[in-house]
This record gives sequence, structure tokens and C-alpha cells, in this order.
Amino acid sequence: MYKEVKTAEAMGYLSTKPTMIITTLHASKIVNAGVFGAYTNLSPSQVGAAIASDSHTYANILRTREFVINIPGAGLVKTLAILASDIPPERSELDEAGLTVKKGIVLETPAIAECAAAVEFRFEREVPIGLHRFMIGQACGGWIRTDCLDADGKIDIFKARVLKDFKYPRPLYVLPGEVIEG
Repeated sequence: MYKEVKTAEAMGYLSTKPTMIITTLHASKIVNAGVFGAYTNLSPSQVGAAIASDSHTYANILRTREFVINIPGAGLVKTLAILASDIPPERSELDEAGLTVKKGIVLETPAIAECAAAVEFRFEREVPIGLHRFMIGQACGGWIRTDCLDADGKIDIFKARVLKDFKYPRPLYVLPGEVIEG
């Protein structure tokens, strides 16, 4: 069961700055997924994330002008390494990891059904930073599993069991109150 919205209200699902999976679409419509450790809230409806300029994620965002931030729970910790591996664009990281596509609420780019929440973004602009680009997006919709909502309509980090990067590149993540290895 999901609560779906078609507004920037979905930003409340990102309130904890957890580890995230960004989904985009290749030109062939195959779903691309990349694991990222951080994003920056820029306004109540905007985020920015540093993305390598030689990545599929970067190229896909420039082409489609959209992306989805998915928030995995601890149950997906072992799949993060698969999603972060170098999978060619003719294969989907989601297929490789055994994950399910969830149709977009507003955008064509899908989310990951097994995640606790997802927020859809329209790409606004980029800022070059070394070998990365700071990609800025405007929230336009999203969803959260109803069992992961808190009383304020935001993500409950304990119910969702959200992860935070602890040590990179070694796959160590922090859960509220514990550290787990991916």
C-alpha cells in the first residue's frame, strides 16, 4: 500500500538524507539505477546531487530531463553492491538485482517498488564541480509505503529502516542505532 502525491509534498520522504538509489532511463527505455550517499536540500522542493560526468545516470538525466530518488531500507543492503557495479546500458541494474519497477506517478522514469519511498524530479540545471556535476532537480511527485509514514506525513526512519553511508567504498551503512555491512 502506497501513499502517492503529485506535488513537492513528497520532499518529506527525503527528510533524513539517507543512502539513495537514483533511477533514470537509458535511450532504449532500460532502467538505470545508481547508488548515491548524499544529496543536498536546496529549497522545500529542490535537491542537488553530485553525479560523475562520465556516468550513465548523468547522461540519462541530461537526455530525459528527469530522475527519481528511491530510498531503500535495510532489507535491500545486499542489492546496493549490485546496483553500484559496472553494468552495461543494455542491461538493467534492477533486473540484475532482482528488483521490481514501479511506474512513475508524474514522470516516465520509474521507481523501485521494494524501496520505502521515492521522489520524482524534473531536472533544472547542473553546476560543474571537478569530475562531477551538481544536478539540481525540482520535486514533482512521489510515493511512500504507508507503513513507513510518521505522524507528520514524512518518512519514519525506524519503520523504514533507512540506511546512511558509513564507510565508502567498503559497504558499511548505519541504521538508527546500529551499523550493518552490505
